Amino acid sequence: MIKSITLYGCLALLLCAGKTYAQTDSITYPLDPLTAKEMQRVVQILKDSKTTTGKDIFNIINLKEPPKREVLAYKPGAPFRREAFTSFYDYSKNGVTEAVVDLNINKVISVKNIPNVIGMGLEADSAVASEIVRKDKNWVAALKKRGISIDSVTHRSVFTGDLGIGPIGHREQLVIARRKKNNIDIEGLMAYADFTTGKILKIVDESNSFSGMVDLNYFNKDSVKEVESAPKPLIITQPEGHNFQLKGHEITWQNWKMRFGVDNREGLVIYNVRYVDNGKERSVMYRGSMPEMVVPYGSPDLFQASYNFFDAGEYRLGQGTAQSLSPGADAPENAAYVPAILHTENGVPFQVDRAVAVYEEYGGVLWRHGTVSRRATNLCIKYYTMIENYDYAFTWKFHQDGTIDVDVELTGIVEVKGVHRINEMDAPDKDDLSYQGHSFGTLVHPHVEAINHQHFFVFRLDMDIDGANNNAVEEMNSKLVPPGPQNPYGNAFYVDAAKFKTELEAQRDVNYESARNWHIMNNNEMNDLGQHVGYMLMPGAQAKTFVPEGSLLLKKASFLNHQIWVTQYHDDEIYPAGKYPASNKVYDGLATWTAQDRNIDNNDIVVWYVAGITHIVRPEEWPIMSVHHMGFTLMPFGFFSSNPTFGITNPAFIKKEFKYVDKKQAGSDIDHQ
Repeated sequence: MIKSITLYGCLALLLCAGKTYAQTDSITYPLDPLTAKEMQRVVQILKDSKTTTGKDIFNIINLKEPPKREVLAYKPGAPFRREAFTSFYDYSKNGVTEAVVDLNINKVISVKNIPNVIGMGLEADSAVASEIVRKDKNWVAALKKRGISIDSVTHRSVFTGDLGIGPIGHREQLVIARRKKNNIDIEGLMAYADFTTGKILKIVDESNSFSGMVDLNYFNKDSVKEVESAPKPLIITQPEGHNFQLKGHEITWQNWKMRFGVDNREGLVIYNVRYVDNGKERSVMYRGSMPEMVVPYGSPDLFQASYNFFDAGEYRLGQGTAQSLSPGADAPENAAYVPAILHTENGVPFQVDRAVAVYEEYGGVLWRHGTVSRRATNLCIKYYTMIENYDYAFTWKFHQDGTIDVDVELTGIVEVKGVHRINEMDAPDKDDLSYQGHSFGTLVHPHVEAINHQHFFVFRLDMDIDGANNNAVEEMNSKLVPPGPQNPYGNAFYVDAAKFKTELEAQRDVNYESARNWHIMNNNEMNDLGQHVGYMLMPGAQAKTFVPEGSLLLKKASFLNHQIWVTQYHDDEIYPAGKYPASNKVYDGLATWTAQDRNIDNNDIVVWYVAGITHIVRPEEWPIMSVHHMGFTLMPFGFFSSNPTFGITNPAFIKKEFKYVDKKQAGSDIDHQ
């Protein structure tokens, strides 16, 4: 009975620790995301002004962020501009339309028609693809040749990009079929479909490819079996409440201050990060986000070659169908949850109740020497999204010593294809794709191959170290002093720091042999030791693309050419593959911007970090993939003159719970330490 009371007491404390915040229509800051009422108003204004036809599909309805200079000059209580950016298209027409609505005067203030570009892929694409191919007799016949009726399949589609054969600017996709209630594609049968004209352009029919029926044990949330007994409770509680203050989209925690929002294309965005140093607010970062990612697949067939998803720029991170976080699993029990307003492709807003989790976590040891040790606590801001079969979490972790960790979680269901082989020890079947006896994936089930692939996440870091206009980046490489008179014992090494002057100089790659890091610093501000105040960008585990120079993908995803880029700040340079990466033969983004070779020394700059991973799937990752972590670190380097946490104390409850160990214990004849 005592145990039950204790457990229920813990649960009561737990309920006090977590909290779900309500969505409000209160707008208090220029960067606050659009509310549901504002989105509804935007759509109505566009309809009333005949800017939209009522049939248009919305790529984006977002806050049009005010110019940076206005936000930095904003004083609480002062009026500010409030504008919405929208992008939409009609399936039957070439190009997209962009419009800006001024919400202060309820008026459309700009309309721009952009020909020959393709808008985002949204929820309706599969239905449109199915409607087109079902009417084509050659498609029906190709299925029938495989013993499959048209009524027994569903269809899905992907953008063809430069692999397409349709006119520039037409909404062309590659369509593939799969049997109903079976999550594996019918291999070797594809159709180039022009959504703009509603016609099939070409059918690709490779009759020897695998098209059998497979019970592949595909993950189904409704049939998950809980056969393992649960472990004893490990409950995270904060009986006295959170240490952070959450007011709207502003967070204050210990010495940190910041804002956040959920963007309908980029997902979680962190704004105006400041550190309070001895009473003085010091700027660290104006805006941090992950505005683009691409997932190249490594099988040489046409469908996988087209499967280079730009998950933000083509599918807006799946946010048209976003769902809430799962308390206690996606985030710990002590998390506070903040809602977000997103929208469907029809421009209808909806609320995700638990979109963002804000919580404190045990961070291990902050510092220690001998018996003097300090406990670390981190503040975490976390956002999860699901894009088709993959799930991704993005967590920004703020440490007490000024460090910022960015952690990416990859989980969900790996992409698979049907193959003839049933055993990994068997040589690849003559009708399966292979290279010199090597397959292009891992067998995770008989006839089911998980394809080799890579994930690349592009992070945009608008760093403002003690201000926006005097920043620079220098690369730091550790080098050995050549053995000889200046290094007689062969052990001496030094750090060679070279500052980037222009954008082309700053296109760089990770080098673990030289412990390469990048020092983002203020040119004019020094610490007490005469060092430039700054932050170090420290890369995590990395991968280079296997896609060769001159390939179609690299034309579109030019950011894959390097892992570090630095650009001169510009309000409109947000998306590293351009606004509309689904378009065929349209190239924009980092390579285009940096070709100007602008000055980035003593300037307002943006650092771009491309985090990559090569995923060779393990059989243990089927039918559901255990979480894989990757990321990078922003660590103070000269930002402080000494350890800013030296005067910190451990929580009082620890001192109360664990008494000092006496050297002589009652009943013991040996010393205790």
